[in-house]
Amino acid sequence: MAIAIVINDEGIVTPIVEGTVLRIIEKDGTAEDHRNPALDLTEGRRGATLRKAIELGATKFVAPPATFCELSYEKAQQEQVKFINITANQTFSQVAQQIKSGAISASANLPADEVVSSAPVTI
Repeated sequence: MAIAIVINDEGIVTPIVEGTVLRIIEKDGTAEDHRNPALDLTEGRRGATLRKAIELGATKFVAPPATFCELSYEKAQQEQVKFINITANQTFSQVAQQIKSGAISASANLPADEVVSSAPVTI
């Protein structure tokens, strides 16, 4: 029942493709940091980070807006990953405290407007 969270070098929780660190928080509160696999890819970035999180035992994923695209969101749901929906620009310590206190919790769905399109934007 681990929680996956992506953070940047400043400790801000970011969408899945923006942060440098994929942190896995175990039920006992211990955390392990991994390089975000999205950094090394040009395609399938969200899916790669999601797969890595699942491989590391994550069953929940902290999700600020634009964390998942349609394809990665669908895959996460198929894998029965739950989502901890948060607002943008929060620090890891803020989110960790909210989780610990029960102020935020996991859900099976994200708001539709926070899931981005899988297709490239064309003008």
